[in-house]
Amino acid sequence: MSLPEETTTPPNHALKEALAWISKFAHAWKAIEPSPRSLSIDGFIIWGPVLYEKHKGEDPVQLARQLFGQSGKYFKYLYPDRGRSSNDSGGLT
Repeated sequence: MSLPEETTTPPNHALKEALAWISKFAHAWKAIEPSPRSLSIDGFIIWGPVLYEKHKGEDPVQLARQLFGQSGKYFKYLYPDRGRSSNDSGGLT
């Protein structure tokens, strides 16, 4: 009886690149946040892919600085325990 063949899937480089970009953006945002305990990094699971598709050619750290405070409709995911921010423009730029 032969051993079952090991099936391997090729690495998904595009997915790895997207996740690395989103992670850099999220950690840069967290570093800026004056109240990082109120920030839900899980919120970037929802917001990150949207930003990546729109801004993947840009530096994620620079973009985090540029967009900080402008999370728009994603505010409720990033800050689930806070009310709506008065500084939030409601848009993504």
